[in-house]
Amino acid sequence: MHSATALLDRLCRPQRIGILGHRGVGKTTLLTMLYREAVGGRLPHLRLAAGDAATANYLADKILQLEAGQVLPATLAETELRFQLYHHGTRIEILLRDYQGEHVQVGSQEGIRSFLRDCDAILVCLDPVLLTDPAQALHAQQEVEQVIEDYLALEPLGGQNRPMALVLTKADLLPPPPRDDSPTEWLRTQVETRLGMTLHALRQHFPHNDLFAVSSLGSATQREKLHPDHLEEPLHWLVRVLQLQDEERLDLLFKEAPGELALLHKAVACFVHRYPQALMTTIFQRRLRERRAQRRRRRLFAGLAAGTLAFLGLWAHDRLGQQRLEQFEREHEDPAARRVQWQEFQRWHPTRFWLTSLTPHQEGDQLRRLDEEVREQRALARLVELRRLASAPEADVEEVWAQFLQFHKEYPQYPLNGDEERLRNTVRKRRDEAVARRAQIAYEALLATEQHLSGDNPLVRRKRLELLVTQADSFLREFPGLPQESAVRTQREKFLERIDELDFEGAQSYSSANPLNFQTRRERYLTYLEQHPQGAHVQQAAEALAAIERDWDRHDFRPVYDLWKEKPSDLKELTARCQHYLLVHRNGRYYQHALELLHWAEQICSEREYKVVLKQGSFDKGIARWLSRGPDLSVEIEVGGVKYGPSQVIGNNYTPEWNYEFPRPVRWKLGDPVIIRVSDHDYWKKVVVEINSGEDPLGMNLLSTSVTSGANSLVFESDFRMPTLPALD
Repeated sequence: MHSATALLDRLCRPQRIGILGHRGVGKTTLLTMLYREAVGGRLPHLRLAAGDAATANYLADKILQLEAGQVLPATLAETELRFQLYHHGTRIEILLRDYQGEHVQVGSQEGIRSFLRDCDAILVCLDPVLLTDPAQALHAQQEVEQVIEDYLALEPLGGQNRPMALVLTKADLLPPPPRDDSPTEWLRTQVETRLGMTLHALRQHFPHNDLFAVSSLGSATQREKLHPDHLEEPLHWLVRVLQLQDEERLDLLFKEAPGELALLHKAVACFVHRYPQALMTTIFQRRLRERRAQRRRRRLFAGLAAGTLAFLGLWAHDRLGQQRLEQFEREHEDPAARRVQWQEFQRWHPTRFWLTSLTPHQEGDQLRRLDEEVREQRALARLVELRRLASAPEADVEEVWAQFLQFHKEYPQYPLNGDEERLRNTVRKRRDEAVARRAQIAYEALLATEQHLSGDNPLVRRKRLELLVTQADSFLREFPGLPQESAVRTQREKFLERIDELDFEGAQSYSSANPLNFQTRRERYLTYLEQHPQGAHVQQAAEALAAIERDWDRHDFRPVYDLWKEKPSDLKELTARCQHYLLVHRNGRYYQHALELLHWAEQICSEREYKVVLKQGSFDKGIARWLSRGPDLSVEIEVGGVKYGPSQVIGNNYTPEWNYEFPRPVRWKLGDPVIIRVSDHDYWKKVVVEINSGEDPLGMNLLSTSVTSGANSLVFESDFRMPTLPALD
């Protein structure tokens, strides 16, 4: 028989429907058309929705192929499909698998056989050609028989038999029945004649069986339009038989697990969710309520009986415990033992006030009396022990004194008579003498350690000074108020001053020996300030830190400055050096200059336009032609192969003033050569001076300043600017 857990699992999981059929029988086409027709509302009272995106995508491709008149290709891979089947108020979650037809051949051990073996219902798809071909019919029936035997091997006879139906696909290929015969009876007769072995097995082992003939695509003469026929019959049958099967399973679950209400509640909830409008839903809910009521009544009766027995047992237990306690108090005088017995009575008899004559007030009074007796007993024992220790020469005086103080702290109300007062004075005197001896020894040890401070190693001296400070602190903590206290405090201040001096000298020495280790020099002075916030050299340390910051800032900016002076066109290296400086010196003196250099380097890397003005010139008198009163000069510039100008001609003048702004802005980018040509227009035009930027990538600078060629010079102005850096001292 089924276990309750297995029945619950089958009842609540998605219904697994097996489609059994060989290659070409039309399994994929049948599934696709069932989905297409049910979703489109063409199957009365039925709706079949895709349960996930993978199923919808898989069937959408198949539908498009069929509507285009194409034949679906053979299925090659096993595909899991999920659906939601709706019929009136019923909602059934269905799980199927589309697979390669050869996997169900006789003798095959493919994975689909495990799925079919575990299905809740099976549709056996057979081709109508089997009605006319005995050999193929026999082979197909053997495949069906194999699946039936797989199931029967797991499901014993008389168990919950799953539904199984024969579905003749491609019914449009069947010959028409005789006129006098009913189509249904004629079809059943043909199937019994040709497929009798399968029909006999179904009738023998599967009470919920049926026979259907469907056409997924319709008549061959109407293939341009899809006309499926009788597709609703298998779905109606599935809804009906699956509900009957679930009713049988739930009824069996009530019989096999009548007391497992949590399991029954879950099973009924699954059934109600799946068949909310079914008649059996109300019946099963009522049966569940009855089972719950029965369990509540049983628990109530059991609780009453257990409560009565518990009450009687507690009464007897508490009464016996009280009698034993009273007997123990009569037989024992030791208050500590009686107090322990009371504690045991309290722990093992929490209901003593309910079932005995004892009251909380009586118990509290008795326990307070016992506590006082125990306390008095312990005080006397402690005092006897203190007397013994005070008279023992080998006893630790400090320990005896500490115990004496602790005794009076715990028992302040204990009166001191003459013996106890003498004991106290004796212990105090011995303790004070011992403390004075230890203080003198500690003071002498401090002086002895100070004698070993001489030496040339500053680290060793500092370690010993720290040890001396620790010794002094220990002395002041252990021996307050003794005559040596003042001297020790004075010595301690001297030790701290010497440590302060050593730490500052160490920072100075390191800074002098490592002038370029700015970070570690800075850390040395910061460590001094952290350890000596009130030290004698705080001001000097702060000044040293400021000097280190200035030197460090200047040192890191010098590579930028030197590269700018020597090779300003090396923008890659210039940018790297500026970025390094900016990263390390966010508050540096040259921070804005480095930022200006970075901005300038970024600008000149792209082509830009510049306004250029030719101001004036000065020329050697040797440039004039013979028999002329002076040169007639104009200026033309060429930038990146593009000519600008010429300027106006200034006649007969060796120091012309043009003040000429080139009307077209000069376009220049880094690396473009710049050529300046001066022409004399006496008699004919002749270039008398040519100035070329040559290999200088910053040729545009020629048009922003005064340029010379021998004894000749020109003055230009432009909005091209070279950054100006401050001089490094």
